[in-house]
Amino acid sequence: MARMDIKEARRVQLIEATIDSIARRGFAETTLAHVADGAKLSRGIVNFYFKSKEILLVETLRHMAQEYEAFWKAALDRAGPSPAARLDAMIEADFHPAIASRKKVTVWYAFWGEARWRPDYLRICRALSERYFEETRELCRQVITTGGYRDLDAAAIARGLNAMIDGLWLEMLINPAGINRAEAKRTCRAFLSGFFPAQFAAGAKGADSAA
Repeated sequence: MARMDIKEARRVQLIEATIDSIARRGFAETTLAHVADGAKLSRGIVNFYFKSKEILLVETLRHMAQEYEAFWKAALDRAGPSPAARLDAMIEADFHPAIASRKKVTVWYAFWGEARWRPDYLRICRALSERYFEETRELCRQVITTGGYRDLDAAAIARGLNAMIDGLWLEMLINPAGINRAEAKRTCRAFLSGFFPAQFAAGAKGADSAA
């Protein structure tokens, strides 16, 4: 393995250990020592890659944001040209186990809770949210156009969908026995079926590939 590959692997290893620690202990209780122990690396290695806990936390959030965005972009690439199928693919991506695991959602909410007081967190979260919104708004606009719908506001529908996904993540976090990923996806599709009945059967998977 090349030196740069080893360096990046160590960095990701430490970030993953940070995610594990935040999910288990929260922000305040997580220390660089916990991260080192979780990664099974020396504490000196942690200090070599990240000079402080705050730098490590910022890089952890940035890593999660990049991972999340890369995941839904890959889902879009696989979905093909249909805007309805692409919108459906984003719902699938949002509730995939790799993205919407209890651990990951716990850590996302930890960062969101801190973002108000930490400008670095706020910038990363805001930029990611804006890119996600722009993508879903454009897809809604395309469904409206290709589906022949009138008097629909693509931005409002996208905002509603985005807010619903955030709320369903929270519901899955605080009431895991009450809702699962499949139910969350059905809820999102039922919401979209109210605007796009020809593309989304009420609550059912599958967008009309001809749209």
